[in-house]
Amino acid sequence: MDLYFWVFASMSVLAGLFTIAARDALPSAMGLLTVFIALAGLYLHLHAPLIAIFQVAIYAGAILILVVFVIMLLMAPGERLAAIQANVSYRGAGALLGLCLIGLIAVGTKGVSEIVSMKALPEGFGNPSMFGDLLFRDFLLHFEVVSVLLLVALIGGIYLCKKKL
Repeated sequence: MDLYFWVFASMSVLAGLFTIAARDALPSAMGLLTVFIALAGLYLHLHAPLIAIFQVAIYAGAILILVVFVIMLLMAPGERLAAIQANVSYRGAGALLGLCLIGLIAVGTKGVSEIVSMKALPEGFGNPSMFGDLLFRDFLLHFEVVSVLLLVALIGGIYLCKKKL
């Protein structure tokens, strides 16, 4: 097996265990961020740069920011952020995240094109334009059904929250 695989796989598993075992919500969210970034590194290693971009942009960027925002909103007013930041679990999550980022930089300096050219892949594999063509030409109905489903879920969520207000 490759060294990159073992580094990112072990970071993902350890950060997942940290996410589950953390007592506070914010260190748990930082562990989840580490899992997301380690999985992006694994996707890069598997010659899927588009999926890695989606992983970082959607999960680490949007969803985790929303989770941290909700955690901060639900934090009791009496809690002191300095006391939480002095927690050792923050430092452990930060160290794990730093190692994960160093691994991503190592893979990035190797070059995605060099990784992709190591094996014979179909022409345009992992290219975002090929993904878009496939999505909007062959799977247009599936794309529209998912968009309607998300719209219905959004309306249902607004309706449920409106009843509680």
